[in-house]
Amino acid sequence: MAELLTVHISRLCLFGYHGVMPQERVVGANFYVSVEAQVRVGESALVDDCLDGTVSYADIVSVLREEMSRPSQLLEHLAYRMAVRLKSDFPRIESVTVRVDKENPPCGVLAREIGVSLTI
Repeated sequence: MAELLTVHISRLCLFGYHGVMPQERVVGANFYVSVEAQVRVGESALVDDCLDGTVSYADIVSVLREEMSRPSQLLEHLAYRMAVRLKSDFPRIESVTVRVDKENPPCGVLAREIGVSLTI
């Protein structure tokens, strides 16, 4: 028995150094990362209450932190790295959507956050 289940993480706040402008990669900013992962969950998790039948959200968070620590210019690139890494590290993940929002982006307008979403 295996069921498809959604593991979701909403607005994980991580600090990082991402942006097209050089100063953004020097001073850094807060980013909010949300993930929805479609996970093929096994009987050991559903019936036997055992972690090895699913994907630990703590392990997902660890991957997101690692990828956030690697500076990039584009949020598109960061979201792609995160999504690819999650699918690669956790074979139970069948598809994943990663959303990355940048707090108070420097684009000449008042915006709480601007970001991207990617599904693979």
